[in-house]
Amino acid sequence: MARKKEKDYVAWYILALFDFGLPISNLSSRQLNELWVKILESFRKMIPHPDFFIKGTITEINMPSIEESFKLAKVDPYTSYVDIIRSPLIGFYNQRLIIRLTLGFEEFFEIKEHRDDILRDLKFVFEDLKGFKVTAEDPDGVGEKPWEIKDIFSYPLIIVKNGAKIIKEEYEYSKVNNVDPIFSIPSTALTYTLPERGKWFSLFSFKEHYIRVSVRSVMVFCDGWIPHEFKQTLINAIYQGGIYEQLRRLRNAAKPVTRQRMRAIDDDILLKLADVIKDMVKTNIDSARIAEKQRFISFFIASLSFLISVIAFLISILTIFL
Repeated sequence: MARKKEKDYVAWYILALFDFGLPISNLSSRQLNELWVKILESFRKMIPHPDFFIKGTITEINMPSIEESFKLAKVDPYTSYVDIIRSPLIGFYNQRLIIRLTLGFEEFFEIKEHRDDILRDLKFVFEDLKGFKVTAEDPDGVGEKPWEIKDIFSYPLIIVKNGAKIIKEEYEYSKVNNVDPIFSIPSTALTYTLPERGKWFSLFSFKEHYIRVSVRSVMVFCDGWIPHEFKQTLINAIYQGGIYEQLRRLRNAAKPVTRQRMRAIDDDILLKLADVIKDMVKTNIDSARIAEKQRFISFFIASLSFLISVIAFLISILTIFL
């Protein structure tokens, strides 16, 4: 399918985690392949359903053969009632399953509406995966065990390109209508700004992104876009502070816990997740600043050395003719 124009868009990462009932290290390569086949089978089973948000053909992507890396597939060609502008990606490694969608709109309430539709449909895929057990060639040995998927926890990360302008426009409308700007998106859930360095030679320039954390998703309203490292840090922070924590909380519960509809995490985990995101992103920013200063100093020293060389050359030329 031809790619549509991508001026402003929304990147969705549905981050899922398999719970095998007990802490495990890694599945074997054979078990990873076995579970990957089942994952693709579950998607292929659900896609034909009339209300499923996307229709299309799932094709595996031949990536370099690295044992500790994601297995990837894409839905291409595809059609959807949602304005999806790139082929959806499905990635899997060990306990992690990540679905990437790229949507071509950024209106806040439309994002919320389609989020619920997509999560509802993916829930059917997850239900089909529950109870699946990978085989073990020697179940009584030290290596493989017949691990069974007991549950699947998921949580969306939604990144809105140029989304900061939505919030800034709200502030402007507030001024025009003489309304307190506190009545805006940042006040609807736990929201804070996170700075990001600009280009390395702009030592004192910043971008600021709005991070909105709720029990249903993390939304990033970007000032422009965010770099790959920033996005990767957010994903790992959500896994560490949100999804793994929810898994441990429910696994250790004394009695069954009834999950509320569409709530990925509870309120206590929400506060912890917000702190983990801030801490991990701050570490990423501090490291970037150190590297940026080192590059700036190296550039300054190299420029100074070049300037001294030029001055020395000019002086030597002058001494010849004077």
